[in-house]
Amino acid sequence: MNNFFTKKLKQYEVTPDQWGIICVLDGERATSQKELAEAIDRDQTTVVRMIYSLEKKGIVKRIQNDSDKRSHNLFLSDKGMGLKIKLLPIVKAAHDYVTKNLSKEELLVLHALLDKLYSSVKYE
Repeated sequence: MNNFFTKKLKQYEVTPDQWGIICVLDGERATSQKELAEAIDRDQTTVVRMIYSLEKKGIVKRIQNDSDKRSHNLFLSDKGMGLKIKLLPIVKAAHDYVTKNLSKEELLVLHALLDKLYSSVKYE
């Protein structure tokens, strides 16, 4: 399934992990690197590398936090917001395609089971 999603994003030069970051970030609301790492369930070192890559592409802006000079606030750039708007329907269509053979009830059960699995390893 990851390959399917990777192929859908490839023409936009975005990986599924990068899409996770784009999806969480916003153009107006600041997000710290720590908050982002928690939101996408990755360690901070990995997130820093991913942010750097997106920053080089002009998708993410990293601005030093005024109250804590060791921390950075993350935002989507205008280019990043445009990409997010463009990719949302593509990601939704990919999700709909992958789940097309599942009933609404089965989707609810799937989400509940995935949440249960995630919660059992959340703090590991």
